[in-house]
Amino acid sequence: MAYRSEGGYYNYSACENRNEGGQFIKNFISCNILLYSVNNYYPYSFYNEKEERKMKITRIVIKEMWYRRLTSAVILLTVIVASSVTVAIYTLSKASEDETRKIMREQGLNLYIFPKGTNLIDFYSVNNTGTFPDNYVDVLAESATFDAVRHLTGILQIKYSDWKDSNGSTHQIVLFGYKDEAQQKYLPAQEIMGFDVKKGTVQVGALMAKNIKPEEPFVIIGVDGKRYSFTIEKRLEEGRGMMDQGVSFNLEDLQQVLGMEGKINKIEALGCVCKDGRIKNARKQVQSIFSDLEVTEISSIADARENQRVMMNKYGAFIIPFVVISCLLITALLFYQNVNARSCEVGLLKAMGNSSFTILFLFLFKAFILGLAGGVIGFFLGDMIAEYFGKEIFSFTAANIKTVWPVFYYTILIFPVLWMLSSWIPALIATRIDAAKTLSKE
Repeated sequence: MAYRSEGGYYNYSACENRNEGGQFIKNFISCNILLYSVNNYYPYSFYNEKEERKMKITRIVIKEMWYRRLTSAVILLTVIVASSVTVAIYTLSKASEDETRKIMREQGLNLYIFPKGTNLIDFYSVNNTGTFPDNYVDVLAESATFDAVRHLTGILQIKYSDWKDSNGSTHQIVLFGYKDEAQQKYLPAQEIMGFDVKKGTVQVGALMAKNIKPEEPFVIIGVDGKRYSFTIEKRLEEGRGMMDQGVSFNLEDLQQVLGMEGKINKIEALGCVCKDGRIKNARKQVQSIFSDLEVTEISSIADARENQRVMMNKYGAFIIPFVVISCLLITALLFYQNVNARSCEVGLLKAMGNSSFTILFLFLFKAFILGLAGGVIGFFLGDMIAEYFGKEIFSFTAANIKTVWPVFYYTILIFPVLWMLSSWIPALIATRIDAAKTLSKE
């Protein structure tokens, strides 16, 4: 099979015919490196300029990839597989973190901050405990050194023992007043995880909702003897523990009802994963600002979040390198096979005066082209895979799975380099081919 270039022909099939043997000039003829041109332009002439020679070598790379298109396609496929798997798993791992965070949000935040000296039995049983100023939340949020805790939400949590429903029945209920989640000044903004109750409205638990007729407002008598009425914004689903028998207010509304303006009795927050421990680091930072506060942790929620995060990280840390390394090994073997198949061609090129660097370039440039093309194709394929399966796997974050464009730039940088490295040893072997010995065998 011959390929026509400017002023000449380059015949690969003839190069692979090793039975025409004889002399050096016969190899020129058998391989159809025909040095002729109307304008006396010889593609492989010793008189060509270096720049022109590089252009011819580049053409050889392109034509060789087309001639051995099956091998080239397999190498390209290895890049696409490695790239698409990497992109898909990375994108899905990010979606998994968001999904876990939103699922765990339904269980509540995992850190409680409360007045030092509070009896935890009273605290967990909602026996009315000591209070502290609600502006503590804002002070913590504006601190430049406070980064062990996120999603700070000030809460006033009080038992109300004689609430009467519309039928006149008396019930003991729990009142929750939620301050708007604080945005920490020196940390990146994040989606709200705590309750966000609008002023003038309430959210009632599942058990409470059974005692309030549809379209009926929630009515409560304040400590001042006044009757307060609130629109029910939401009736919560069953299974929220103590909140099933509770009512959630905007903090300012509940403070007014109870006559406790400016007071809260706990802060709920999300603790980070820290090297010296979640609770230890959070307690240290909180008490360095307010020595009269204590910190405790709901370990089941915290551990569930951390275990899910660690599981996804381990999965990605195993599967991505495994796939990439496997593809690199396959590529290296294919390039080694390619070098053996092209030994006659390499011998001719060296006999014509091409340097070892040119031979090295011949193989590395091929690896670069395939690595770049496969990386780009694999990125978009992996993105489509993540989007398709993400919709099937994740219920909360399916609509939020989007193309991670920063990964694209890493893809077009990393994969060409990796595939050039995989072809490096075969390329070095090619530079050691002895032209005289190779051609004398023909």
